[in-house]
Amino acid sequence: MTNSKQETSNKPISRITLKGITASVFRNETDKGVPFFKVSITRTFKDGKEFRSTSAFNRDDLPLVGEVVRRAWLEVIKHEADEASSKSDDAK
Repeated sequence: MTNSKQETSNKPISRITLKGITASVFRNETDKGVPFFKVSITRTFKDGKEFRSTSAFNRDDLPLVGEVVRRAWLEVIKHEADEASSKSDDAK
């Protein structure tokens, strides 16, 4: 399975949401089993009775985008540290 297919079939390992702006953090693995993380940023809005999402942001969304990106980065750092810790525990 290619990484792009994994991303679409993977569920996020965490989500950070502020006022409709969401960062979804995904864990993937290379062909050699090395983990890596990717982040998807979306804005959810209501169009009539339906909810929709987009990856386009207006001026007033940008501070929220920056904050969810910062928090997602911290999540990735945490997950990388957890992965490294579990590997060092396995080596003992």
